[in-house]
Amino acid sequence: MSSLDQETSRFIATWMQVRQIIQAANFNRFQQAGLSATQFMTLNAIPEEGITLSELARKLNLSPSTLNETVNSLEERGYLRRTRNASDRRKVNICATARGQSMQNSASQDFRNFMSGLFAQMSKARREGLLAGLEEMVRLSEKESRPVKRAPPDAAARVPRNSRLSQKR
Repeated sequence: MSSLDQETSRFIATWMQVRQIIQAANFNRFQQAGLSATQFMTLNAIPEEGITLSELARKLNLSPSTLNETVNSLEERGYLRRTRNASDRRKVNICATARGQSMQNSASQDFRNFMSGLFAQMSKARREGLLAGLEEMVRLSEKESRPVKRAPPDAAARVPRNSRLSQKR
């Protein structure tokens, strides 16, 4: 195995551990609020100015239909509300209610304190190296990312039919 392959494997394994640390750090917060991990993640991904369902789905890498159920449940619980977009009445923005903003602020501050505690235990050089490496990965991935071309949903209906076969049916 090449050095690059070993480093890639090491990164993936470490990244999975970091994800588990982050999930564990937030587990008590969403459990205490009676929310699922997806509900908690959705609530905390809503910007102050609001966001459309399709934008939120892209941001969270979830399908709009799956996310719609999550948004509905958060709306029923009083964490979110839907409002018509003032500049484009065809669009509906999803915004956090006062209760939702309170949950966001509490979770954000608690998580920030947790991460600060971990960062404080690292040397300045290690912190700067970690941040520089991750920021570069983000920049490189943006250059490498190309939209996947997908067939339109009704593509099957556009497939030309063999008229002889159609006539025999």
